[in-house]
Amino acid sequence: MDGMTAAYLDDAIAAGGTGNAEAVRALEERLGALVGAAYTLCVSSGTTALISALYAVGVRPGARVGVSALGPSMTGLAVTALGARPVFIDCSPGSFGLAAQSLGEATGEGPLAAVVPVPMWGYWDEDPQVLADLRQRGIPVVVDAAQAPLLRLEPQGLADTADVICLSLHGRKPVKAGEGGACLTRSEALADRILAVRNFGQLAAFHGTRVEPTGPFGSRFGSNFKINGVGAAWCLSQLDDPGILRARHARLRTAARRAFDTTGITWHEAPHSPDVVEHGGYGLVALCGTPEDAARMAHRLTADGVEVDTLRYTYAPMHTSACFSADGARTPAADALTALAVACRLEAFPLPSAVGG
Repeated sequence: MDGMTAAYLDDAIAAGGTGNAEAVRALEERLGALVGAAYTLCVSSGTTALISALYAVGVRPGARVGVSALGPSMTGLAVTALGARPVFIDCSPGSFGLAAQSLGEATGEGPLAAVVPVPMWGYWDEDPQVLADLRQRGIPVVVDAAQAPLLRLEPQGLADTADVICLSLHGRKPVKAGEGGACLTRSEALADRILAVRNFGQLAAFHGTRVEPTGPFGSRFGSNFKINGVGAAWCLSQLDDPGILRARHARLRTAARRAFDTTGITWHEAPHSPDVVEHGGYGLVALCGTPEDAARMAHRLTADGVEVDTLRYTYAPMHTSACFSADGARTPAADALTALAVACRLEAFPLPSAVGG
């Protein structure tokens, strides 16, 4: 353990491990700088980040929320936790991006209280004009970037594209607190509302980019969604030098590509928007020519000891999960993409110790 990590942990332990530790404030500043957001609020998980963000933008019981059909069930469960209904938006053919036609059909059937794009495995392929049109129509955009903490866009950053960005700091994600998450926004008003949800309804005071709770509990609706201070300290230590984190993931991507190539099956990587200048950091997705090729690749990687999420989770559109299957949604492009996809976490490919594994 290096001295800086020990200092973070000592601070968090001295504060009782609570979300009031100074390490939490420091982590919020570090994450905000990483993503380019003015305000960051750490919370207890990526799911509570989504719940807090969706409530902050106005999602209430009975509302309809557009959700990428390619997202994990956890995204839809955050919507249902608010008593709202997820409306599954199909992807563009061969892409993780939302299909404009599917969004149009969803809005034509009734108003959407928000739309949640999900850059699964770190892939961002959204049409900037589609998202700009949503916001011009007053439909908030909340990005579930649980698998894309390193995602960077140009000419505008992700924080310019979305009303709120939600991160997961789970132990399987690139930036880890064990359990934890964060909401990032450039809106002072949304930061104030998110803090209230996180801190039992407290009001907020702003000191530059720092958001501090003020006043009594119960001033507004809220719960206790604070991050554990010890986990925040561990996470903060990982961000002392983001260049080290980025370099490790670059090496992992090289190892993953090599492993895919050694299967002997023809594949191409899932597409990114031209605006992407840095991959989100979580995984690598190979798109094969046929479902049979995808199945063979997945089994060959698994036989070589690689953890293939295509097999672990039977990767499929969100609405095929048991809790959503009664919805009867149809997303043919998402069905087709997942049938051809072999998806692996980058950290499923161990690096030799000689190159920094």
